[in-house]
Amino acid sequence: MKHTAAAVLALSWFISRAQGQVAEGGVSRATPEYCSQVEPIHPNFTPAEDVLVRGRITDQTTAPFQNFPIELRRFISERKQGTVKKVSSDADGKFDLGLVKHGNYRLLLSPHRGFKQPEKLACSSTRDCTVDAVLIANPTDGPAAGCPIR
Repeated sequence: MKHTAAAVLALSWFISRAQGQVAEGGVSRATPEYCSQVEPIHPNFTPAEDVLVRGRITDQTTAPFQNFPIELRRFISERKQGTVKKVSSDADGKFDLGLVKHGNYRLLLSPHRGFKQPEKLACSSTRDCTVDAVLIANPTDGPAAGCPIR
């Protein structure tokens, strides 16, 4: 069965409205209140001391994510995080965040909802932290599909 762009857009608008999202100009956006309800977030990276953070991101087949944007955010609250660092992975999927102060963070390894954000990341040692993560495909039609990456 073929789907026209207009039919897909109309269905997307209907689903977005039904899920409590606001549609503007054909692009669905969810309200912060709605996103907090359907996708509660917590810190996923909590070093107990200052550490050097490096890592590698791959998919389930071990293929590296090349030139993939990675963002470290200080976790202030579920609705508020502040960007600390932005880097990109290299051709082998490796990244280097440098020195990260102890605290509560959201380490976002995917810039979009095509892959699930890791729920908990741990260091392999205390001074030099290696974060090797496998990103798992994420269904893009879930309740939080219109929410921003948090």
